Amino acid sequence: MTKRKVFDPGSVPVAFWGREDIQRALACRDVADLLRLFLDTFAHCTQTQLALLTQHDRSDISNWIRGVRQGRVSDIEVLTRIADGLQMPDQARLLLGLAPTNPEALRTAQHDRSPRPTEQAEPARGVKVAICGSRAHDTDASVINAAIRCLARLVMSNGYQVSHGPVGVGIEVVTYIADQYRPPEIAQAFGLFGHRNVIHDAEYVLVLGGAAGTQTEIDLALAVGKKVIPLPGSGGTARRFYHRAAQDPRLRSWISEQDFTALNVTTDPAEDFVRIVEQLITNEHGDLT
Repeated sequence: MTKRKVFDPGSVPVAFWGREDIQRALACRDVADLLRLFLDTFAHCTQTQLALLTQHDRSDISNWIRGVRQGRVSDIEVLTRIADGLQMPDQARLLLGLAPTNPEALRTAQHDRSPRPTEQAEPARGVKVAICGSRAHDTDASVINAAIRCLARLVMSNGYQVSHGPVGVGIEVVTYIADQYRPPEIAQAFGLFGHRNVIHDAEYVLVLGGAAGTQTEIDLALAVGKKVIPLPGSGGTARRFYHRAAQDPRLRSWISEQDFTALNVTTDPAEDFVRIVEQLITNEHGDLT
């Protein structure tokens, strides 16, 4: 019997990780789609070999491929085993929401992103966002936890500038970035004191959960023409503001009805929220010269 050759993940061309369908799967953390595409592309790699490479049971790989197991994964350890096993380049790891093996990749990602054919190079670079909210009693901790991971990836991938208070979800996002991505320029995180200061320089105010203080930041932001984007699935003030804005179009005059509705019609609130935020910012800044 001829012994099947062991698949070498080091033989995977870098161009594979740059494919649009692969990058979409990475950004969504859709492990099932990623592994299916991998096996379709590299026919000499088997599910058994994938299991060995990624330190999973053969049944885990099979269940992902067949759609029996949830395709989108948020567990950092699982994602790390897959990234390490497939020897993903750092740009792919960043899309997956993992720290790069080479810290220099962070600076490369921030300065050398290839422009899409229909966009200016780095149209949204330097956009300022405020991340507001907290874990109040009526918020959904699981959605907030997932949103922190997704927002960290969004900030690192696009180079957005972030303002936040001394406590709350905003500083959790920055802490996650420091722990997972380890950018050399982040040694300490400083929150801004005073609700007005948090939103003062931001063009977009992202709201997750929150209580009375978050509502104050929303009111201040609206008073000076900031664009407020809530994650209603996170509960708290974010949900209350979403329903208030649904009744009063003046509070969301800058966003289309379709995009506003999409914020609340989702099966994966955190991932879809970040996708919508990124698209809204790109749409507004793509024509800048």
